[in-house]
Amino acid sequence: MKILTTSTGTQSLKIIARESSQPLTLTLIDKNTRVESIVPVSLVTNDGYIILYGSFDLKENATYSMIVSNSDGILYKDIIYCTDQTDYNKFDLHKDEYITEDSRSNQFIVL
Repeated sequence: MKILTTSTGTQSLKIIARESSQPLTLTLIDKNTRVESIVPVSLVTNDGYIILYGSFDLKENATYSMIVSNSDGILYKDIIYCTDQTDYNKFDLHKDEYITEDSRSNQFIVL
């Protein structure tokens, strides 16, 4: 999972892709609204890594699917979470999303 901010400047993503043939296309899909956007990026290859530079239009507390592809197919997939919070140890991405099932006692009868 990659963590990005909502800042409007240029941001970078460091990935290890299957290959580094250009041109690459970065597609972001909002997990809540399913809106897909293609982001223009520039890239630098360094020691087996690909560093993508671009200006991403992201919403606070939103999760995105990230797909890096070229003309041959998909090279890399990941998830991006957008937050401006800097204290990551106190942040819980799944807070209040998990609901426990209390209708059963979960006991077994042994014969």
